[in-house]
Amino acid sequence: MSFKQNVEQHLQHFAQSIGLGELKLNEHDACGLCFDDTLIVNMEYLEDDEALVFVASVRPMITHDSPEKTALLEKMCSLNLQHHSMQGAFLALNHDKTEVLLIRSLQASCDYGLFESTLEKFVNTLEWCVSELDESKQEQASSAKTSPSPQSGPGGAPGGPGDMGMMV
Repeated sequence: MSFKQNVEQHLQHFAQSIGLGELKLNEHDACGLCFDDTLIVNMEYLEDDEALVFVASVRPMITHDSPEKTALLEKMCSLNLQHHSMQGAFLALNHDKTEVLLIRSLQASCDYGLFESTLEKFVNTLEWCVSELDESKQEQASSAKTSPSPQSGPGGAPGGPGDMGMMV
């Protein structure tokens, strides 16, 4: 059995286990699933890499330079460092830098148990990342309303002297 056939067999088995009629790769070797009417997980078989890649949009990216964009990028980097919470997935930007994506790769030769477990962990991680980045957005909005604008000078501006930043 080829790796692609293995992936297709896993997709069909998963579809049957959750009550879907049929789930298979399209002409681009991709398919998608929607969970809870809000979380869309796209799966793509990459023949050259012998891999199945899960990709999901977490949220739109802030397109203009601003403190909010910097804070979002910092939060993304921070979440990527939380290996156990991320379950092997990572956050990235799409090609045109307009969306935050969650990505996880899996060997196409995996057995069904690993496929199902990885998909479940990916969806859980996606929910967690959406929540974390939305929470970050809400914190930024509320702090912008309640805090005075930062002063320039030593120790006054975030990221300037006196700001130790995040230590790992």
